[in-house]
Amino acid sequence: MYLLGHITLGYFAAKTISRITHENFSIPLIWLVSLLPDVDLLIPGLRHRGPTHSIIIALLFFTPILIILKRGLAYLAALATHTAIGDYFTTYGCQLFWPINPAWMKAPIPLLLRGINEIYLELTLFGLMIVIILLSRKAASKTTP
Repeated sequence: MYLLGHITLGYFAAKTISRITHENFSIPLIWLVSLLPDVDLLIPGLRHRGPTHSIIIALLFFTPILIILKRGLAYLAALATHTAIGDYFTTYGCQLFWPINPAWMKAPIPLLLRGINEIYLELTLFGLMIVIILLSRKAASKTTP
């Protein structure tokens, strides 16, 4: 999955969780958190989709935030979608449960979206996300005196 797919999945996950928890979130921060596992691309010697894509590491990182701030589930959901959906369902897989299980895991039936089809899907979902954001802001501005 490419950048637009990850931030779009992160946004939709955060939006869904925030409806349940009534937690507000920052859209730019959600986008940043959605891309955080790809920090491995910037670290020499670290294999892409390895430890930084672990759900275990995400939980270890977010548990203190959730306990101290008593919020942050929307951000955790955005981070988790990167790995649990965005990379687990690729033909490459990821180290989903590193360090407990360092095996590379992928969905039994990965989404076989590659190349131009994946780009079209990501652009479509990104466009939908932008429309939803703009409509939400327009609705919010009508209710604010």
